[in-house]
Amino acid sequence: MKRTLFLTAYLACLLVITGCGEDPGYNKFAPSPSGSIRYVNAVTDAPSLVVEFGTQSIGNTPFGQFSSINSVIPGLERNTQISYVKDNQLEVIATLSISVPQDQLKTLILTGTMANLSVVEVLEDLSAPTETDTTTTLRIANAAGALNDAVSLTIFDSTESETPIAELVIEPGAISDTLTVESTSSLSIQATNASGDILWTSNDFLVATGVRPIIILVDTFGPSTSQSPLQGLYATVGGTFDFPNETFTASVRVLNAVPDQTAIDLYQRSAQSSTPSVVSINAGDSASSGSYALSVEQLAVPEAYQTTTGFDTSDTVVGTGTLVITNGETITDVLIDDASASLDGIATAINTGNPSALAGIITDSEGKALLQIATLDYQDSNQLIITVIDADGNDTDEIGLSQLATNQLSIITPAVNAQVTLDGTVFERSTNAITDLISDVTLYLLATSPADTLVELDISEPSLVAEDLLFSDVSSYFNSATGSVIFTAVTANNPNAVLYSNAFTLEKNQHHMLAITGLADAISAAIATEEYRPVATESRLSILHAAPSTSQVDVYVTKGDVSLENSNPAGNNIVPLVTGQFGLAPDAFTLTITEPESKTVLAGPANIESAPNGFFRYVVLDADGGGAPLQLIQLDN
Repeated sequence: MKRTLFLTAYLACLLVITGCGEDPGYNKFAPSPSGSIRYVNAVTDAPSLVVEFGTQSIGNTPFGQFSSINSVIPGLERNTQISYVKDNQLEVIATLSISVPQDQLKTLILTGTMANLSVVEVLEDLSAPTETDTTTTLRIANAAGALNDAVSLTIFDSTESETPIAELVIEPGAISDTLTVESTSSLSIQATNASGDILWTSNDFLVATGVRPIIILVDTFGPSTSQSPLQGLYATVGGTFDFPNETFTASVRVLNAVPDQTAIDLYQRSAQSSTPSVVSINAGDSASSGSYALSVEQLAVPEAYQTTTGFDTSDTVVGTGTLVITNGETITDVLIDDASASLDGIATAINTGNPSALAGIITDSEGKALLQIATLDYQDSNQLIITVIDADGNDTDEIGLSQLATNQLSIITPAVNAQVTLDGTVFERSTNAITDLISDVTLYLLATSPADTLVELDISEPSLVAEDLLFSDVSSYFNSATGSVIFTAVTANNPNAVLYSNAFTLEKNQHHMLAITGLADAISAAIATEEYRPVATESRLSILHAAPSTSQVDVYVTKGDVSLENSNPAGNNIVPLVTGQFGLAPDAFTLTITEPESKTVLAGPANIESAPNGFFRYVVLDADGGGAPLQLIQLDN
């Protein structure tokens, strides 16, 4: 009886659904209603946080970063859980009920601490600006958990001689009201505490109609903390960005892991752009010191091509052979075999086998499939030359793979050259990655210069930052510029006896370790960021392999009551100058270094008593002079 009633109800529902399809206003192909949600992890002492909206995971996000934007079912209250990974399981630390309106984006700002977490819900304005609209809006959130105090903000109009246009006070875990500003303005923001001390400054940034950013102030734990305990995250519907001109530095210390050198000296010099949002600079170790003034009048536009003939479907077989794709001095052969002979297969082969081009398929108004090939930006040139070695024996006809030679394709986006002025001389180049204006320097053009504005480029003279550094010693931290920095290691007290020189990219407001290792003339180096943010649920462990005599090692991190024989490595086949980073739950651990794919101990064991907020840093070194026995040395904790 129950089954009969169920079937009757089911058929009745089916008839109702079918009847809806006959309604003139019903469109079964219409997109389902949706809303969007994302979050930022600004919880001071949290590891990566997982947020689940109902049964849907919307990300696993480290501190100071945003999740991606996720589509969710709108208009319904959902139980939302915030968790972190503990012993390979999710540990819930907060639960709340959240609803996302239809066709709207809700941003969740997770702030406070693990013991006192709070969530700020921000519904973002997605409406399109009108043609006459000359304004945009911004909001500022105080998500600085460590500060735990109100922040006073002054917003300046930089185009009006730093005129204050608004003054706000934002309590911890709160967001300001909407502030409307002219979209022709260049703004800057200054944050101060109750005593008037400057906590953060954004420097100048441009605003644009309809962008409507949210600026989120979060804690910093880097070398700039004493000058600026806050940093700003700039979030829009289109993505999240750093403020390019924030006044942060980097900090570096050096490890001498060269066992057959008595001592070394280290020099550094930097390559800086005054406006990295317009021109970014990357200098090689042989770049000459000097200052330059540059403006960007026009960016290079990559050329894009399209097949002249439409194909029935993307599965249509075009032909086999080889595409020879030339971009400047870069020549790449892309093999097209029977498995990749279709339009889809050719696009995949180009995207996976060619560093200079991007391929895709579109459908025209008649339902025909067309292959498009575009030159990627920052290549040797903004144009491609494609020649074909066609398996049918004729490389120039309009049959088979020959159809994809550039002389057979239509140009849908013509190439445009970049135009720049360097020290008063105008240059034109076919790429936005310019390598031939300043010796051993690459200029990456990112935007055109504002009117009557010059970008100052500076490559500094070498300065001595570490002196008489003995083997296995670590220097004190020294401040460094961010971006491209050239480090040169020399034999102690002999600046002409260069052991190693290279340019590295330093991240703003980060501690770094530069490890230099090798034997005889085979000297190399690597740089890694070092974590200094305490986490309430774990210790941080880092291990650097810096023993040049041993090509590979395995790393075991075992709980105190587990034997090495019954364990798997935390990292295997680790080559020199690789740093492993781990989070350790509160417990007793043993750190051991072994031969690769073997339990033969090379160094250790070292005992670690892990507790929240702890830091353990170890390095694997050769014996003094080189070779065995390896040493496992704790740098600091």
